[in-house]
Amino acid sequence: MKQLWLRWVIIGLIGLVALLPARPVAADDVFLPVLSGGSVPLCRLGVNGAVRNYPIHPLRIGWYMDYQATRFPPSTPGVTYFPMIRLEQVGSGYNYSIFISRQTTTPTQLNQVIAAHPGAYWFIGNEPDRVQLQDDLEPHVYARAYRDLYHAIKDRDPTAKIVAGSIVQPTPIRLRYLDKVLQSYYELTGQRMPVDVWAFHNFILNEASCSVFPESQCWGAEVPRGVNIAEGLRFTVEQNIDADIFKQQVVAFRQWMADRGYRNTPVFLSEFGVLMPAGLFFEDPYRPETDYFSEPRVNAFMNETISFLLTAQDPEIGYPGDNNRLVQRFSWYSVEDSDTHNGYLFDYRRPPMNARTGMGTNFARLAASIPLQTDFYPTRLQLVGPAPLTSQGTVTLTLEAAITNAGNSALNQQAVVRFYAGDPDQGGTQIGTDKIVRLQGCGEKAVVRIVWPNVAPGVHDVTVVVSSDETEVSVANNRLSTQIRFATQQIFLPTTRGSLNLR
Repeated sequence: MKQLWLRWVIIGLIGLVALLPARPVAADDVFLPVLSGGSVPLCRLGVNGAVRNYPIHPLRIGWYMDYQATRFPPSTPGVTYFPMIRLEQVGSGYNYSIFISRQTTTPTQLNQVIAAHPGAYWFIGNEPDRVQLQDDLEPHVYARAYRDLYHAIKDRDPTAKIVAGSIVQPTPIRLRYLDKVLQSYYELTGQRMPVDVWAFHNFILNEASCSVFPESQCWGAEVPRGVNIAEGLRFTVEQNIDADIFKQQVVAFRQWMADRGYRNTPVFLSEFGVLMPAGLFFEDPYRPETDYFSEPRVNAFMNETISFLLTAQDPEIGYPGDNNRLVQRFSWYSVEDSDTHNGYLFDYRRPPMNARTGMGTNFARLAASIPLQTDFYPTRLQLVGPAPLTSQGTVTLTLEAAITNAGNSALNQQAVVRFYAGDPDQGGTQIGTDKIVRLQGCGEKAVVRIVWPNVAPGVHDVTVVVSSDETEVSVANNRLSTQIRFATQQIFLPTTRGSLNLR
């Protein structure tokens, strides 16, 4: 979230009397285990903005984005660049750009950037629900742009992963905006919208239409185009730093995903932080005067929200490929946006090596306390293709397993995958040879196949076991078993087309 004008803050202060009921949290209240010497970059940690030549190694970030898609981003070992395509609505159509300035982009330029980042996560748009200041598209226009760019990127790089969403905050009116995107995509293609990763921002901003309400009441995030209501949630300025609301909104987005059939899809919280600048004073029951957005309070918010994001799980709506965590990766705003916003980790007005702020130091201290984790396990084991018929006699089959790493390393870690006929602890025999997978953490996954020759008709128990030389979070989840059954007959069912169900 960028370019939140200070006039909103000043206007928003008029008549504010709401108080935050909780005492200010001390900056040292960090509820994380301490690990000395932690230095490996972590895939869960990211930042927003140009990293330039700042000393970012102590932050242990595993990824960043700078709101564009450049061929040659700054190279930092262990830190991955996530490109973004910017969008702009023109009439009922759209333009796209790989430049933050949104200058004209040719297909050749786009293809060059795609070739420069094989297998990258591509963000389609930035805050398409944000009126005027960001990409600002009607839902049906975003759906069309997403469809076009999804295929343009996948056609050039089938290993690319496409990221959808990136709304300002997961409030009811903005989730309604995404519902309209899904409906528009279905009407456009007759298919469910294919999404490799969902993304959202999580700011706490007032929602009211400036075409209906005066400026003193419509500061904040406005109302998305295509959602025909005058107002959504009405937050006060002080609530921009309310960690409880932050947590509720994270859960709300994951619930929305699960309700729409995307539970098995990862989600990135691709922008969060404290936007309101320091120096805003409110009455506080504990002190005569409190700067609600001072550095210590920003650090306290950072500590509490990151601790939550690292640990929050839910067996009903969490991502199964990441131990049911609610969020797989998250990115703090920002690297250096100190002109009108808060939370900046570096001060661009200082020499780079001396530019880290107190907030940057807090981020580095928090990152250093996070233990490195590895957690490989199989999430799926199945036969490739239809079940064989007993009438076929002895056949050759292919087994397939999906392997995930729910650890947190931004560097590839290695594991060995073995398939067995039967239980390996009860005399089962290995099928084929060892397979090697190399994966980052954060729920990254790989699909492994093995050919199984000379399989006689009948019912067969099969098991896949994944093991690593690393110390794993759990070894209880390292195996998965299923049964392969020969069939006596095949049934061919007609293809049907269902309707899109949006709760």
